[in-house]
Order: sequence, then structure tokens, then C-alpha cells
Amino acid sequence: MKKKSSYINRYEFISLLRQRWLQFLIFILTVLVLFAVINGKQRVDQRIADIQAAQETVAEKDSIGVILLDSIEAGFTVNVPRWFMPDQPNVMGYSYLRVAAMPPDEMAIIATGQSDIYTHYVKPNMYGESFELNYTELSNPVQLMFGTFDLSFVLIYLLPLIVIAFTYNILSQEREQGILQVIASHPVSVFRWLLQKAFMRYVLLSGILVVLLVTILSFAGVSLVEDFGKTLTFIFLTLGYLLFWFVLACLVNLKGQSSANNAVWLIASWILLVLLVPSSVNQMANSLYPVPSRAKLINELRVVNEEAEEKADELLEDFLRDHPELAGFEGGSVGWQEYFATQDLIRSEIKPVLDEYEIKLKQQQDWVDQLRFISPALLLQSSFNEISGTSTRHYEDYRRQVSDFALVWRDHFLPMIFRGEKFTKSMMPDLPEFEYQPLTTNRLSSANMIALIIYGMVLLFVGVLWSRQSKTNLLTH
Repeated sequence: MKKKSSYINRYEFISLLRQRWLQFLIFILTVLVLFAVINGKQRVDQRIADIQAAQETVAEKDSIGVILLDSIEAGFTVNVPRWFMPDQPNVMGYSYLRVAAMPPDEMAIIATGQSDIYTHYVKPNMYGESFELNYTELSNPVQLMFGTFDLSFVLIYLLPLIVIAFTYNILSQEREQGILQVIASHPVSVFRWLLQKAFMRYVLLSGILVVLLVTILSFAGVSLVEDFGKTLTFIFLTLGYLLFWFVLACLVNLKGQSSANNAVWLIASWILLVLLVPSSVNQMANSLYPVPSRAKLINELRVVNEEAEEKADELLEDFLRDHPELAGFEGGSVGWQEYFATQDLIRSEIKPVLDEYEIKLKQQQDWVDQLRFISPALLLQSSFNEISGTSTRHYEDYRRQVSDFALVWRDHFLPMIFRGEKFTKSMMPDLPEFEYQPLTTNRLSSANMIALIIYGMVLLFVGVLWSRQSKTNLLTH
């Protein structure tokens, strides 16, 4: 029996190598993966360049500020407007900002994720009531609708189509050519023969795909060795997704229908699992947990601002009562003191709206996470976004880190403003700096990988049961 299995595998392998369309398949896969990786690398390089440009701007402004401070401390007249004088703490806190950046992950080249919606660097200032609203950037609506041609798009959307073209007639063609009856006359089951043919094609396509991915990603500058764990997870997830579509193709072939009908069934499955189910889940998430509009947030912020300005004196007294370490100093600007006192009220008043935004966004994400198991495409997309560091969870964590840093930046200058102190050149090295702490990947990818394997095993089990009940149909349909 082993000799017959080995003979079938060897025969299938040789026949596949002799087919020219296999060469065409390798060419198509190479072009798609190469183009997707180049496109993803360009986006990552642009993201790095934007962050570097912002940091260079800050460094250049810092050098000018040091020169101005040096001249002021030396007693020279500086021909700069008062509101640009760097010896004023409020000027430093507003103009000489730090870049709070979210650098791309090593594997960000794989999936664009949410990076085309959320910004990847912010410059929070001490008047920080507005930066909370500025985490999304203006994007091309057409691009957002159709997505980005990245590696995840190729693997999730296009790879199943290649599998369908590779397997839709793996059994039906043999029956239509009259070969299946000859095979059935030998002591080997049709189902076993089908699995061996499918397995050989799966191994061949998997080998081609893994070599392509490793080679092209390495040439693109992705350090696969340093991120070996993520690389291995990425490859296993891809192979698990590939296995699902091969097993599904075998199951469709076992129906005993014509090659044309098999193609229709597989394309319909692709439309359902890759297009309709994910889009429906996302639409349901937006409908069930709608995020408050930015216009509403801005309007409420304006109303709270007006109310706070009307009772600035009363707010200052309450503020100093809550912050006794800032009370009792002379020389500070009352106007600035009242301003920062009002900001605490504004922050407390606007916090429920911001919290509602965070809660709704988390509910949307939880909804998608819970329903991701109904579609292999959703499983793979969520995993790729996690591996690439471009998921909603990553950007929400980044927003939280920036919010924390904004408070640190504000509190650094607040005592100086209340005391009426001057900012000096010696204080420049002590300015707070933002350090992004990457979010560790959760166990989502492992659970998704297990789910893909279970999908394949369940379909395989159904195929075994189906083959036992329909042997005659396979030969005579």
C-alpha cells in the first residue's frame, strides 16, 4: 500500500512539473508578492521619513532656542516678539514640543491595518485639550473603501483564488476524461487518491509560497531572524489558511459535480467567507456600537470653554485648593493661572465624551474579535494586524501613552508658570522625552492558528463521511 501511495505521489509531482501553467502560477505569485512587499515597504519608509522629518524640525528649533536663551542670559537684546521668547515657560510648553511617535514594527510591511487611518506621530503641547481629537488623519476615501494592496491583501484575498484555480477540477476532470473508473478498479479508494493529489499540490504550493515570502521579505530589509517568533507565526498562519482552502476544494470535488459547478461553488464560498462575512461583521459593529462624531466632540468642547471662561476666578480658587503645591507664589501671571485652572474643568467635562469614544471603539473591537471565528479571512486579518503592530489595539495603546506624556509635559512647566520663573538654557536637557513602549502581541494569533487547523480538520472529517456515503456518485455522476 505504501508503494502505491508513493507511486501516486511521484506521478502527481512529475505531472505537475510538466504543466506549463504551474510556471505561470509561480510567475503570478512572485509578481503579486513582490509588488505587495514593495508597496508595503514604501508605506513603512514614508512613515519613518515623516517621523524623522518631525524630529529634525524639533532638533532645529531646539538649537535656535538654545541660541536665544544663551543671548538672553548674556544680557543681549533679542529681536524676537515676546510671545516667541523661549525664557517664558508657557512659550516653551507650546512651541518647543517633543515628537510623540509610534515607529513602525519590523513586520509592519505585512499589513497596513489601521496605519492608513491613524496618525503615527503627535506633538502634544501644554494646552492639550485639542490633541485628543487629532489621532485620525485625512485620508483618501476611495483608498479607505478598497483598502491597500499589501501582503495581507494578497494572502487573504488573492491566494484563495489561486488555490481554486489549482484544485477546482482535481477530481472532476479525471471523471470527465474517464480516468476515475480506471482508478476505482485498483485497490485504492477514490477519497485516498484525492487526498494524495491534493496533498501533493498543497506541499508544492506551500513550498513555493514560503520560499517567495522569506526571500522577498529578506530583500525588503525585514529581519526575519530577529523577529523569528513573529515570522514563524506569520508563515504557519498562512499555511493554515492555505490548508483550509485546499480541504474545502477537496470537499467540493467530492460532491461529484462537473468542473464548472465546482468552480462556481468555490467562487461562491470565496465571496461569502472573504467578502460578505467580514464586511457584514464590520458593518454590524459600526451599527451596534457607533462611535461619537468628532463634530459633536468639538461642539461640546467649545461650549465647555465658554462656560469655563465666565467663571475663571472661581475655578482658579478651586484649582489652587486642589493643588496646594502651586499656591502662595507671587510673580506668576494671573491670566495663565486662570487659563490652566479652566483646563482642568474642561478636561473633566469633556472626559465622559472621550470615554464614550474609547468604550464604543473597544466594544467594536471586542465584537469583531468574538465573531472572527466565523470566517478564516477575519482570523487571518486580525492576526496579521497584530503581528504587524497596526491593529486598533496598538493605536489605542499609543493614544493612551501620548495622553500620559501630555500630562507629564504640562506638569513640567506648570510650577514655573505659577511661580513666575524663567526658563533657562540649563533646563533644556531636562525636558521630558516621549519613549514609545511597544505593545506585546497577545495570544490572538495562536488562537487563530488553532481555529484554522480545526476548520481544516472539520472539513476533512465531513469529507470522509461524505466519501463513504457517495462512492457510486463519484464514479457515475
